[in-house]
Amino acid sequence: MKVKDIEQSFVTNTGVNIYVRPLRAADAPYLVDLFEHMGTESRYNRFLQSTDNVGMDRIWSEAESIAYLTDGTSYGVIAFSDLPEREHAPVAAARYVLISAQQAEIAVSVRDDMQHMGIGTELLRIVIEHATECGIEQLVGTVQNSNAPMWAVLKKLGHRLERYPEGSYSYIVFHINETAGRLEDWMDTAADFSPEPQIIW
Repeated sequence: MKVKDIEQSFVTNTGVNIYVRPLRAADAPYLVDLFEHMGTESRYNRFLQSTDNVGMDRIWSEAESIAYLTDGTSYGVIAFSDLPEREHAPVAAARYVLISAQQAEIAVSVRDDMQHMGIGTELLRIVIEHATECGIEQLVGTVQNSNAPMWAVLKKLGHRLERYPEGSYSYIVFHINETAGRLEDWMDTAADFSPEPQIIW
């Protein structure tokens, strides 16, 4: 099913105007710029490993790979804003990559000075809407247990989330296409079992 690309704008909780459009094959420079405006902690939370010593060649290669994944196996959006030092600056990006017809891996990045404004939440809403319309039932990912802002964002999105702790991080399964009846049946069944995996909302 062909789903219409989403282009929209919104205002952050701090009054900043944000424009969002689908990620394009030529957007690698924007993704590199976004990466360069993320600090050590943000990069670690996003990539689950230190990237301080990663060479620019590899960074560009990864950015190009992400940008070029526009053949139906993934969908992404990128957000821009007019900042004091630069107009039309890339400030965040989110995407999913298909694992199967019903499941996809999701990720989001927000530059450090634009965090805690609700941008990541809005981008995830857009990506989830697209995934839902495509018939995807679950979004999966890996989140650092210490990444409190991301856990708060996931809770705001309002879908059932299964959390599988594995050391310092957790593997998550986000149910985005679940009918009310199916959720009620699941809750009745889950009540008879132990809380592993942890179902936190």
